[in-house]
Amino acid sequence: MARQHSPGYPSMPLSKAISAVQKIFDADRQAPVDRAVAAKHIGYSGQSGASDKALASLAHYGLLEKAGKGETRVTQLAVDILHPDTIGQRRAALRQAGLKPGIFQEIYDRYEGRLPSEEALRSYLLRANFQNIAINPVLSSYSETFRFLEQEKAFESGGVESETGEESETPDTNQPQGETLFGGAKVGDFVQWEANGVLQLEKPMRVRLVSSDGQYVAVDGSETGIPMDQIIVERRAPEGRPQPPMFPMGIGEAPMHDAALAAGETEWIANRVGKDTKVRLLVSGGEMGAKEIGKLIKLLKAQQAVLSDDDENEDDE
Repeated sequence: MARQHSPGYPSMPLSKAISAVQKIFDADRQAPVDRAVAAKHIGYSGQSGASDKALASLAHYGLLEKAGKGETRVTQLAVDILHPDTIGQRRAALRQAGLKPGIFQEIYDRYEGRLPSEEALRSYLLRANFQNIAINPVLSSYSETFRFLEQEKAFESGGVESETGEESETPDTNQPQGETLFGGAKVGDFVQWEANGVLQLEKPMRVRLVSSDGQYVAVDGSETGIPMDQIIVERRAPEGRPQPPMFPMGIGEAPMHDAALAAGETEWIANRVGKDTKVRLLVSGGEMGAKEIGKLIKLLKAQQAVLSDDDENEDDE
C-alpha cells in the first residue's frame, strides 16, 4: 500500500541551506536558540509553517540539530563547512551534508554518482512513493545540490579510508604539513586574502585581474590591489575552459556589491553602462562559456527589440 505522505526531503538545495545556517551561526554561534528566534535569523517574521519547513531542510542536511524542547542549534558539520581548517575538511563536510538526506543518498547510489536525467529521476521518485506535489521540489533540490557539490569538488576523493571508514586527508608531499602556501593566483581562481594572520575576505573571491608584474591581484567587485604574497588560492579555475573577459572598474567607481552573493554564485560582470545605470551579472550552477555567452547575447538582443518597439509606439502617440 502506497504511503499517504512523501518520504522526508529538504525543500531547498544545499547552497541555500548553507547561506541560511550562516545567518544563525553569525547571530548565536552554536548556542541553543528557540526555533522562533532561528526563524527570524533566516528572514521570517516568526515561527510558521514556512519557517518550520525551512528549518527542517537545514536539519535534513545535518546543519541544525535539536537542542531541547522547542530549541535548535548549529551542528559541528555546519561549522566544518562555514569555517574549515582545510579545504579538504570543507569538501568532506559538504559531501556528508549533501548526501545526508536519505533520498539523496539513495539517488546517488542508484545512479552510481552521476546526475540522472529529469525523466529518469521523476520515474524513480514515483516508484519511491513520492506524491506528485513533492516530485518537482525533490528534483530541483537534488539537481542543484549535486551541481553545487561538483562545483565545490566535494565528490573528488582527496584522501584515504581510515579504519573507521571515514575519509582522511592524504598529505601533500609538495607542501609542508601545517604550512599555508601563498601566491601563485591566476585569473579565475577563487582566493582568500590573509594579512597579519587575519582573513580579510568574508569568503573566497574570484580573481578578475593580475597586475602585469604579477605582484598584485584584484578580485570581483573590488578595486583594491591585494599583494600576491598575501593571497591563498582556495580553488583553481577549471582547466581547459575559456575564462570570461575582465573589465577594469571605472576610476573612482565604488564596488557594486549591493547585495551579498549567495552560495554558488559568481559575479561575472559588474560595470557601468550609463551615467546613472549599472549592470551586475551573476552566474550560478556552472561556468560561462562561448555557448552560454551566445545565448545571453540573443536574450539581450530580444529585449533590445522589445524596448525599441515600445519607444516607437510612444513616438507614434
